[in-house]
Amino acid sequence: MLELKNISKSYGAQLILNNINLQVQDNQLVSILGPSGSGKSTLLQIIGLLLKPDSGSIELNGKQYSSLKEKELAHFRNNQLGFVFQFHNLMGEFTCAENVKMPLFIRETKLTDEQEYYYEEIVKHLGINHLMNKLPSQLSGGEQQRVAVARALINKPAVLLADEPTGNLDNKNAESLYEMFLQLKQTYGQQIIMVTHNESLTKQSDQVIYLNSGVIQ
Repeated sequence: MLELKNISKSYGAQLILNNINLQVQDNQLVSILGPSGSGKSTLLQIIGLLLKPDSGSIELNGKQYSSLKEKELAHFRNNQLGFVFQFHNLMGEFTCAENVKMPLFIRETKLTDEQEYYYEEIVKHLGINHLMNKLPSQLSGGEQQRVAVARALINKPAVLLADEPTGNLDNKNAESLYEMFLQLKQTYGQQIIMVTHNESLTKQSDQVIYLNSGVIQ
């Protein structure tokens, strides 16, 4: 379980998040909605250890990780958290297979048989195994985003964080990506936290959080 306790964040005199409390269970998809400037992306960046809160704590499976030192934070991010952004951030000079495996190559020069098997399982499950020898520039936007999801999953993260992952996709591909998230939580027991402006994509979420002016409503 992921638990946020009394998270607050300000930039100067501007209060961005005000005393946020949130619990996410295993096998749950949580959607965060709210207007621009409501603090959605800031909250996701704090959960993902990309920003430090001014106060409060974050626990994963009973262990507090918001107070870890920088080296420990980097290790935790790489092993426990997966990120999917609006812009897929694939590296154009590498094949899709190399992009997916990149988080593993950061730690190891050679992948184990178990890691190779899981890689094959993930790309097959996402329906992208036929794309792996291509460069990102040869793919459509929806295909690139699926590759980005595979990369986010390759380390078997406890929590998958998605910041407007459908923002650059048409309605058909946006629906397809959302359905894929639903399948991931069923297949792998994945905790998924997704920030979105698209309320129609939240209808099957386990929790829908409305954030406005830094407060859950």
